[in-house]
Amino acid sequence: MRGPRRCEHWWRHGRSWPDGIPGVFKDSYPVRWTGGRAIVALPERIDASNAGPIREELLSVINRGAEGLIADLTGTISCDHAGADALARVHHRAVVSGTELRLVVTAQIVRRMLSRNGLDRMVSIYPSLEAATAARTPATVIPLPATRPAGTAAATTPAVVWTLVDALQDGVALTDHGGLLALANLRLEEMFGYEHAELTGRPVESLVPADLRAAHRGHRAAYAEAPAARPMGARARLVALRKDGTTFPAEISLSPVATATGSFTLTVIRDVTEARRLADLADLALVTVTAKQAHLGQGLLDSITTRLYHVGLSLQAAADLPHDTARQAIATAFQHLDDALREIREHAFSTRDQ
Repeated sequence: MRGPRRCEHWWRHGRSWPDGIPGVFKDSYPVRWTGGRAIVALPERIDASNAGPIREELLSVINRGAEGLIADLTGTISCDHAGADALARVHHRAVVSGTELRLVVTAQIVRRMLSRNGLDRMVSIYPSLEAATAARTPATVIPLPATRPAGTAAATTPAVVWTLVDALQDGVALTDHGGLLALANLRLEEMFGYEHAELTGRPVESLVPADLRAAHRGHRAAYAEAPAARPMGARARLVALRKDGTTFPAEISLSPVATATGSFTLTVIRDVTEARRLADLADLALVTVTAKQAHLGQGLLDSITTRLYHVGLSLQAAADLPHDTARQAIATAFQHLDDALREIREHAFSTRDQ
């Protein structure tokens, strides 16, 4: 084979370009293909001196149509910001191209550097090449547009989109038609206590208590038949299950999402533990105030009845008393009336303040 046909043969079989073909790319780092997945072994140190070539090498593998790409950093013992930025750029291209990117990292110092750049929240990281190869592939990798549609204000990369999603205080998940988690934001990971790599491909039923999973599958099946936007709080109280076995009350909203690669459900999950606690305190306060008002009402009635009784006695006595003494009895009756009015006013003001 010569020329373009020879190049096409090597591309279709996922091999590195051979030496001796002018102007044709040759892999700078070892690349091993398994079907549509490529495994690239990266060097011992990744820094400003080689970050550019490494980025271009990985991008070239993606451009060859790789369905999956494993960047093997098993032998990498150091990585600086330039190296982490190069891997982040590779991740952005992989998302746009629909290529599933996985990283193999064994050195903790490298893992910490990638964590500082947020890569551990965007890319699945595995402790060994065997684990990365054996892990179940997500149901689908969704290509996101690299820019906004024509006519919009500014360009938006997938990294920007996920930075915004990660900034949300609610958990956000995207599940496929089979109920498997395809994507999850940082808040969802924190809320349920999982690492990023543990959530991708996990059944959404694993996030609810075991005794509620059958009912949840039924609700999900019914929703799949008639998908529609459902706002937060449209259902009764729900219970979510953390990785450590503890539970918390939650509210969810659902929205159907149609993409070129299939139909998905966008789920927003809110931990309402604090809201439920405040609501319970408000209910308790209402019961307490109601009971207090009932108690005060009965006490006021008894007090006014007693005072009016004494008013009657004073007026009755005044009728048979000498003039000066009668005036004193009438004054006492008015005092009882004033006291009764004062109690009524105090009760009215205290009720209004509550």
